[in-house]
Amino acid sequence: MQDMKDKEIEINFRDVLKTPIRWFGIVYPYFITVFILLGLTFIHKLDIIHTNETPPALKDTSAVVEDLTPIKGEVSTGIDLGSIRKPGDKQIQKGKELYVANCAVCHGEQGNGDGPGGMALQPKPRNYHTTEGWKNGNSFSQIFKTLQEGIPKTGMTSYDFLPVDERLDIIHFLRTIASEIPAPTETEIKEMDQTYSLSAGKKVPSQIPVSLAVVKLDEESKSDADIVKKIVDNISNGKSETGYSVFSKVTVNKKKVVASLLKSQTWRTGTNEFLNFVNGNRQSGFKAEVLLLSKDDLTILYNYLTATIKVN
Repeated sequence: MQDMKDKEIEINFRDVLKTPIRWFGIVYPYFITVFILLGLTFIHKLDIIHTNETPPALKDTSAVVEDLTPIKGEVSTGIDLGSIRKPGDKQIQKGKELYVANCAVCHGEQGNGDGPGGMALQPKPRNYHTTEGWKNGNSFSQIFKTLQEGIPKTGMTSYDFLPVDERLDIIHFLRTIASEIPAPTETEIKEMDQTYSLSAGKKVPSQIPVSLAVVKLDEESKSDADIVKKIVDNISNGKSETGYSVFSKVTVNKKKVVASLLKSQTWRTGTNEFLNFVNGNRQSGFKAEVLLLSKDDLTILYNYLTATIKVN
């Protein structure tokens, strides 16, 4: 009986292999089950798949600090406004020399914008013989504005390194080679005077970025600290010198004394000025006893300090 069952199973199995449709019907439920499980796993992990593991790096705009723009100082004397209206031959000749030295390389000798230095520039250098396309305009005052400030994102830089009168001379020369540049009117000259203080002259202090100023101050403070340390070391190594005993008696902090005396020169003009300095600078490192010294001890101390406190 058992042999018959085994034989029946074997026959049925062979029939399944011979019939692909019956074979597919047997494995189909397993495929469906695996597919469903994979789908559930994908859905379960969907949030993780679409989540950035590395958070985006956002720029902290609160930490952005705009530093000062470097400005070269300028001291200009007053300009005769009449010379702007009617320039002399010397002014025009000076303007020609300045133009050749500073402008012709890009704008060309005749102002046609065909100088060798401007071949690779975009936009091309100004052709002074045209009346179109001037970014600041081609009036006398507008050209001066261009020389004063430059034109951003072009090859035209500021010419503020030249004195005011020399910038004016360049424009005077330009008018001799480019008739398209009109003569300045009286109103225009007055407006230029109000804007740039041409007749009064002015003094513009130099300006450096804060970051550079901090570096320079740090260097100076380190230098001052080195000088103070050197002087204090010399004092400590010269205990046998005349005046050291008086100095030690009236000081509470040698470094403070040296540092405060280095910052001022008024005390060097006499013993009275020295006492005035100490009396007005109670945090200078001296004891109050310095004001009670006898005349002889005060002289000894003063001579000792003037000989010792020196910037080497």
